[in-house]
Amino acid sequence: MFSGLKDTLTSTAAKSFLASRLDRYGKLSDLRIHSREKTISAELLLEGEPVPVMIEIGRYRVTGKSGDHSLVVESISASRPWLQNLLQDLLVEKPMPVPSVVLIALGKPGD
Repeated sequence: MFSGLKDTLTSTAAKSFLASRLDRYGKLSDLRIHSREKTISAELLLEGEPVPVMIEIGRYRVTGKSGDHSLVVESISASRPWLQNLLQDLLVEKPMPVPSVVLIALGKPGD
């Protein structure tokens, strides 16, 4: 139960954090982080698109040591084939630096 509450609160905080960074491309309407399952789902209304796109990170892991963490996406899918291909090329198995504060939402390495 605590995990679900934590995920809800941290998903809301992460949505606020990401929304401003994605503003140029569209509106992030929903973001859900499931830290126990290591999955993330997002819904975005991209500029010029009439219908929102869904993005699912089917599995991720957090790597690194204190002060030097990375998020590694293991699998990703999207409701648009072109977007899924692009995200797979750009994100899958490519470590992305993660601020320490984001670890609260994603879970620490080994969690």
